[in-house]
Amino acid sequence: MPKKSSLIYEPEQTTENSKKQRKVVKMPKPKNHSQSEIARKLQIKKIDLATLVIILVLTVVGLIALFSASYPIGLYKHNDPLKFIRNQTVFAVMGISAMLFISIIDYHIYGRFYKFIYGFGVALLALVLLIGIEHNRATRWLKIPFVGEFQPSEITKIAMIIAFAYYASKMGDKIRTYRGLLPFIGAFAVIAGLLALQPHMSAIVIMFIIVLSILFVAGIKVWYFFPIGAAGIGAFAVAYQMPIFNHVRERIAVWLDPFIDLQDKGYQAANSFVAIGSGGFWGLGLGQGRHKQLYLPEAPNDFIFSAWCEEMGFVGAVILMILFAYLIYRGYVIAKNAKDKFGCLIAVGITTQFAVQTLMNLFVVTGVMPVTGASLPLFSYGGTALIIQFCELGILLNISRTMTHKN
Repeated sequence: MPKKSSLIYEPEQTTENSKKQRKVVKMPKPKNHSQSEIARKLQIKKIDLATLVIILVLTVVGLIALFSASYPIGLYKHNDPLKFIRNQTVFAVMGISAMLFISIIDYHIYGRFYKFIYGFGVALLALVLLIGIEHNRATRWLKIPFVGEFQPSEITKIAMIIAFAYYASKMGDKIRTYRGLLPFIGAFAVIAGLLALQPHMSAIVIMFIIVLSILFVAGIKVWYFFPIGAAGIGAFAVAYQMPIFNHVRERIAVWLDPFIDLQDKGYQAANSFVAIGSGGFWGLGLGQGRHKQLYLPEAPNDFIFSAWCEEMGFVGAVILMILFAYLIYRGYVIAKNAKDKFGCLIAVGITTQFAVQTLMNLFVVTGVMPVTGASLPLFSYGGTALIIQFCELGILLNISRTMTHKN
């Protein structure tokens, strides 16, 4: 007689043969839906906790910095010192909610629609040329009823990252040939051309570096970067002579000597230098800055780091840079340990975007490069930009769920 087991037996028969043996009928073993199995099916695995923590820390510090930098302008221009921080807090809550939701969506689904995603990003840039809103001699914004203005280039960045990452992950060794590079060159040329007509040079530079980082990790031969770089420099040199880029030439001239036009084009940069220098080693104290009192009109936006340095000093500036550096480090750790090439390339693209945009903003306020429109991620005021950044971080956190090693 067989030993008892987890198999299900038929009831005993009344025949004599049944007395000698039992007929065993194998039935499917009941499934034990443990929590880990359900999590695996729903792909709700643990996200990288270190990345999530550093994102939340930067968000909180960013809100504190924004409140301190914005209340004089809010009081003077809008008769409401809490206008900026109230709006930004609402957008931060919405963005964090979106980030957590996106972090449970399998990132592979984006690859199925990479052509549509790329086309949508390009269509938004084309729409700007038709019905865009102009500010400071540049047409870069669209207006959504009941929401406000936003820069479509922010959406195009993540659209380009997804499309390029998916296509590169499917090419294999073909990407190591010139013919394999042509689709990337053509696709980027379309985006760069539409951005140049706005004009939006800082976005072109940021996206160009993102593309190079994706191609490098995808396996492009290193010496290909020389002709690609030469072509990029040549295109910039030609565009630099066009009348539409008069403002670029003016910004470079002011960058070389911001004190030649203190009342106009050099006003922002010169006061940024003075504000940073006024902070000294320890700073004047949170809320005690002087240059945010209308001397830095863009203190809540592109020059928020200058206002932070004046109040928190050299120590505060270093702490902030360490926080951003750690976020960027975690992004590349996620890319290194991603389950597949597609996830790796998306993580590289998103992390490179945050790295380049952060560095460009810090370089601008410290005079290392000319003034551009690059904001400081998670710090500068802007609702739609903040939400888009959180959505990108949500994709990054979803990729972290597939990490082979939790470094």
